[in-house]
Amino acid sequence: MHRVAYLILICTIISCGCITQSPSPAEETGIRLLTPTAGFPIFDGQGHYAGIIGQETPDITINYSMGLVTLAPGNVLPPHRLLGTTEMICILQGAAEIRCDNVTISAREGEVVVLPADVLRSTKATGNTSLKFIDVIQPPFAPEIEISDADLSECTVQTDGAPIIISDPRGGIEWDIGSDMMIYSLANPALMPEAHFPIDYSLAYAELLPGGGADTNRFTGASEVIYVIEGEIEVFTPAGTVITVPAGSAVYIAPEQKKGYRNAGETVAAILSFVDPAWTPELVDWAV
Repeated sequence: MHRVAYLILICTIISCGCITQSPSPAEETGIRLLTPTAGFPIFDGQGHYAGIIGQETPDITINYSMGLVTLAPGNVLPPHRLLGTTEMICILQGAAEIRCDNVTISAREGEVVVLPADVLRSTKATGNTSLKFIDVIQPPFAPEIEISDADLSECTVQTDGAPIIISDPRGGIEWDIGSDMMIYSLANPALMPEAHFPIDYSLAYAELLPGGGADTNRFTGASEVIYVIEGEIEVFTPAGTVITVPAGSAVYIAPEQKKGYRNAGETVAAILSFVDPAWTPELVDWAV
């Protein structure tokens, strides 16, 4: 009983401002490590979703939601629509058969598929290994935008959309922005208007050799989320904060935040970079 009363007293003192809570370095610098949640089953257990950005991160203001989807071999996410919402599928493992209205495509590890809003879609895990992909939904996912099962027959939306397939992560626009680090723009509506990407953010793929990285910089008016596919990177700031991001995790970097990247490991690090709004050379400030 005394312990409960003591805790109540401490909380009251903190809320009155008599004691201030010291923020963590990540909170002070606008950098936050994002570890996928334990997640939950989706579509009657056909798949599993582990959130990275969305309802799990209400304090992060960003124009999309992101999570990891896993399907066992042979499992399928049945036909459904996402009203007014685009979907990007970045395949990390396995192979998939993806339907987009009247088109069905095959995609494998390393490939990216962008699906327009409203299209009738489904995803099946093909092959002998589980399918695992990053799923990016813009605007952020909300239950009311998903139409499936019996509700599909009552949906009056008519579409005939085509998927956009990015088959080579090294086939985009190439940028040499640092020491032993190459980055490739894969999906960027600002730099690739001819591709008609139905998104406002951009996606890039980068590889950092051991010891490689990029000098301190900041993005003016744009946030960045980095997902580490392989290896491990460090995100550092001029103030001395260092955030280690292992494979399978991500890091959020707020707009205007000064930061740099480096691969402090002994193997090549591979990352995906999501910038919102879409990255352009003009938004990068290197004079920091």
